[in-house]
Amino acid sequence: MAAGIQIVDSALTKARELNLPPIGCAVLDAGGHLKAFQAQDGLAFARVLVCQAKAWGSLGVGVDSEQIAERYVSGGANPGFINALNAMTGGKVVPLAGGVLIRDRDDVIVGAVGVSGAKPEEDAICARAGVDSCSL
Repeated sequence: MAAGIQIVDSALTKARELNLPPIGCAVLDAGGHLKAFQAQDGLAFARVLVCQAKAWGSLGVGVDSEQIAERYVSGGANPGFINALNAMTGGKVVPLAGGVLIRDRDDVIVGAVGVSGAKPEEDAICARAGVDSCSL
């Protein structure tokens, strides 16, 4: 995904503007492959996996991870769904905001961005800033 570096740069810029703690930002293509990644100095090493898992879960379910989190907290119509999904995928789904789908002009999902390091809602703001910086 050619826009991956721009998405990462824009997400990190937004984090600096908001004076957030160090974040990591991962961009995955539609197949879940890592295309771009960067972590600010001081990011805890496990956050590298968390930001990828937020993006991966969004791709796998077809919604932003904020919606996965809402379903996890509320239990939804099928309360065990997220736990089962996590078991089936080897723990690759993190039910927290910060994973945002990337869509092209025809509304086709072409990838996802995941951000981790700040509060989930702040991660989501940075992820959306990254996606909004591109015109796909």
